Amino acid sequence: MTSVIFGVRLDELASVDQLRGIAIGFLDGDRVFRIFTPNPEILLHAREDPAYADLLRSADLALPDGTGVAIVQALRGGRSVRRWPGVEIAAMLLHLAAERGETVAFVGGSPDVAERAAARWRALPGLKVVVAGAGVAIDEDGIARSMAREDETVEAIRSAAPTIVLVGLGAPKQERWIERHADAFPSVRIMIGVGGAFDMWAGSKRRAPHPFRTFGLEWLWRLALEPRRLPRIVRATVVFPVLALFDRAG
Repeated sequence: MTSVIFGVRLDELASVDQLRGIAIGFLDGDRVFRIFTPNPEILLHAREDPAYADLLRSADLALPDGTGVAIVQALRGGRSVRRWPGVEIAAMLLHLAAERGETVAFVGGSPDVAERAAARWRALPGLKVVVAGAGVAIDEDGIARSMAREDETVEAIRSAAPTIVLVGLGAPKQERWIERHADAFPSVRIMIGVGGAFDMWAGSKRRAPHPFRTFGLEWLWRLALEPRRLPRIVRATVVFPVLALFDRAG
């Protein structure tokens, strides 16, 4: 089942097993597949930027993330929609890669954070994790400010020959980076934007406890830890649902 918000398609999956089956199909494919996780902030950006909306529509799998999306879907269709945080999808992909003896590349984050996150996952038997592009400054168009550093990042990924690339640059940078480099790595089969996953795995940011996640209150946890996020949270939980519902009505 799919739905559309601001012209962006969202795929609705019911279970991790269903996602796992799709991921295995991607890994056994003959090209790179893009996975995006549009949340309210990403969709609001797409509403204002047609080129970014086009980019999101190019996804092979676009899974909804964020409480605001769940609110809109519930009000529109009277049904609950499973949210798919990028950090959870990435963890599933890492476990799958370990089972298959695959290599995964982490792109983005600060050097310390990316390496700590990678070290945590390297403890998983069968999994090889490489870090590329940590600490490289990326602009809004997904382009490194130093082309020499960008070339260095691309070459490091090619040399490692991963099958999965996790890009932790934050939106919209990570999606634009994926678009720029989707065809640059012959070995890669899955590329996905994972937002702040590296920070969570490294322990530099705490993810909301399970009860908060269960009831869609991760935004409240973030607000408690970072009060400066209030304007972003208001856009995601108030502005986004109102605009999305009016968009559907219009």
